[in-house]
Amino acid sequence: MEIRKYQAKDKENCRNVCHKTATAPKYVNSKQLVCLLYCDYYVDKEPDNCFVVADDNDNAVGYILCAEDQKAYDKGVKPYLKEARKIDFVDGVMPILESIAFKGLCKKYPAHLHIDILPEGQGLGHGSKLIKALEEHLKAKGIKGVRLGVGGDNTGAHRFYERNGFKLLKNLGNMGRVYGKEL
Repeated sequence: MEIRKYQAKDKENCRNVCHKTATAPKYVNSKQLVCLLYCDYYVDKEPDNCFVVADDNDNAVGYILCAEDQKAYDKGVKPYLKEARKIDFVDGVMPILESIAFKGLCKKYPAHLHIDILPEGQGLGHGSKLIKALEEHLKAKGIKGVRLGVGGDNTGAHRFYERNGFKLLKNLGNMGRVYGKEL
């Protein structure tokens, strides 16, 4: 397996990874919803900020997707959220509310990421390699920081991000945690 830049041919594999790694029942039941929220914008509008773990057949089995600037993301994601609201109104509104709630973090951490890897690619160091590839890419573009959100009960992910240099920025209990890293 190798880490490489996202290519247009990876879109459906990335959508499958997004859906197959989802754990919330409404995401498990709706590939369209979870992909509208966590995949499609990034690969459509910011593919240069995306990297994949490719298997021996060059199929994406994991990814790191990134929006480099929250303000641009907020504008560009609107059509995706409009479609998501048709499936689940609350989930289609949540990214807007999160953007408002975490506006104070955007100056120091303007970029945000999503990372998912299928089970066959997990535990092999690929997640850390994806983060390193994205960090180097963002640094070269002059981006000063990156953040992410993770479920409050996902203790394995908390340890993973902390091992990769992310600092806890907000602890929202069961609702989740926000981590950030200066680049």
